[in-house]
Amino acid sequence: MTQKEKIKDLEKQLEVAKRHTKEQQKMQSWYYVHETYRLHCNDGELYISHDDNKCVVFNVEQLYKDLPFIVTQVVKEQQKMQSWYLDNLKESLKEI
Repeated sequence: MTQKEKIKDLEKQLEVAKRHTKEQQKMQSWYYVHETYRLHCNDGELYISHDDNKCVVFNVEQLYKDLPFIVTQVVKEQQKMQSWYLDNLKESLKEI
């Protein structure tokens, strides 16, 4: 490997490392909850346990105020997903 090739390779590795670091920083400001394992309330707080013993805690008063928006958005997204699954199923059946 020539000196120029080594430099290009190192530059590529550096770029990947920079992207990885930026992605990690972004992930620290939010995270994805795929499944919940336990839900319970105590002292005006809702506890949602998920992924490897992590927990999200909501103040129930604020959550109650946000529920109309949350429910509306969840229903809309669920309808979109059901439509997407149905379309995929129909396409699959055409191939049979």
